[in-house]
Amino acid sequence: MTKQYEAPQQRLIARINRGELSRRDLLRQAGALGGVALVGGALASFLASCGAAASTPASGGGTSASGSPTAARRGGALSWAYTLIPTKLDPVWSGSRTDGIVLAQMLEGLVRNSRESKIEAALAEKWTISEDGLTYSFHLRSGVKFHNGKGVTPEDVIASLGRSKANGTYKWTLAAVTSMDKVDDATVKLTLNTKVASFLPGLAITANAIFPKEEIDKIGKDEFTQPIGTGPFMLKEWIRNDHVTLDKNPNYWDLAPDGKAYPYLDQLAFKQVGESSTQVLQVQAGSLHGSEGIPWSQIPTLEKDARGQLLAFPQQQTNFLVLQVTKPPFDDLKVRQAMSLALDRQVFVDRATSGKGEVANSFFPKSATSWNQSSTLPYDLDKAKQLIAQSKYPNGHSGAKLQLTSGSQIGRDNAIIAKDMWDKIGIQLTIEEVEGSTLSDSWYKQSFETISGYQWTNGMLDPEQHVQFFFVDPRMQTGWQPSQHATDLVKAASQELDPDKRSKMYYELQDIYNDDVGGTISLYYTPSINYLGPDVKNFFRTPLGVPFYRDTWLAK
Repeated sequence: MTKQYEAPQQRLIARINRGELSRRDLLRQAGALGGVALVGGALASFLASCGAAASTPASGGGTSASGSPTAARRGGALSWAYTLIPTKLDPVWSGSRTDGIVLAQMLEGLVRNSRESKIEAALAEKWTISEDGLTYSFHLRSGVKFHNGKGVTPEDVIASLGRSKANGTYKWTLAAVTSMDKVDDATVKLTLNTKVASFLPGLAITANAIFPKEEIDKIGKDEFTQPIGTGPFMLKEWIRNDHVTLDKNPNYWDLAPDGKAYPYLDQLAFKQVGESSTQVLQVQAGSLHGSEGIPWSQIPTLEKDARGQLLAFPQQQTNFLVLQVTKPPFDDLKVRQAMSLALDRQVFVDRATSGKGEVANSFFPKSATSWNQSSTLPYDLDKAKQLIAQSKYPNGHSGAKLQLTSGSQIGRDNAIIAKDMWDKIGIQLTIEEVEGSTLSDSWYKQSFETISGYQWTNGMLDPEQHVQFFFVDPRMQTGWQPSQHATDLVKAASQELDPDKRSKMYYELQDIYNDDVGGTISLYYTPSINYLGPDVKNFFRTPLGVPFYRDTWLAK
């Protein structure tokens, strides 16, 4: 016996055909699905019989950024600033949040994360799971084309997932897959050697996006610099350390509420603007349409400024400091424990976020599945001093660099506060601002000593991504080596299907990480703060931090 999964649209249309839904019920349920566009003969004939046009509530494309109903406008080019634009355009090899945001606009997998933070159909319109949970059969959506015009085939799926399984940061998501087989011209079967609780959420991440087989054959293990996907936007130009420009995909398969294909925009440009305050000024001047990472101290003023819109979205994000534990003095566990104890996190919340953040107690975001509310990251300056006296560096240490991305206000604020607190236990660091791509390269190569201003935002609707990144690979590039018990616990949790038992394992892993100070020191949790020009409408960012730019449109 198999379980079958299909898109919400298909389920509603099936109920229409069976005569189970009135027009009022249909519209209400469509609205509950976030305004999904329901199209096709079944819906058109159903609404026509009720004397109505074939349309649905337009939550996806028919609300403004402030939420008021209005008619969506098509066309225009949206410009958006980040402190650092992508340094990589290959999801297999990237671990950067901004890389993921841009790649998510171009690439799609068999399934994807919805606006409601659920797994939904993407290139596979439906799938079945065998009763033993070891065989997944994905039925590909008909008529989907890559950006180069080629249709998506089972061979593309197998080649793409084969590359992801063999290489890169997220190969663990496919580690249990023993075979990938073409069943027919529209079906792919994946066979696992064990049940994996996070299998479908893992398929939804961009690392498991589908590329043309010919492109996979050409690139091999090397990095894509001109990725060809199936997403609503496609790459036009990438100038490193300056901008990435995406054009509308004229052949995109998914339909907006107006019955036409997403996206509304003709073009989407990501610009690198290093100074957070400069981003604000450019939005107000009209040379930018939006940005994220607004200086917290400016929020009270910006809330009253008619030149822009300030939007906050709940987000699974943790702000932290990074330590390279292979370098002195961070190679001593007692020093790392002392550095964590010396930080009064409430001061960071009050000063760095103007009271808008919340003290962190774990490397897990508070809103994440299996966050441990009982974990602790206490402030105890006396104990911190005692640990330094007991360490390999009883007289403290000086000379290590605390680096941050040049222009990052949050990185600067965190660094200044941390330095002041660490000075009190004899760990004296020198603050240094570094160009964003240079610091990112240093992080990947593990050549840094300490970093301020980095954040973790979950990119997957399952806690396994979090523990894989922090405990297994790449261990946040910190050089930390967890115990065998911790590594075994990560594996056991990935295979445990009982939610309560699984959560208890993740609770223990959070406590282990806090005790070992495994290379990152969590400070606080924050929402996503976005500053938009007045013409930007229907902007939305998921709790995973990914904007739905396909839904966004410009009033003029």
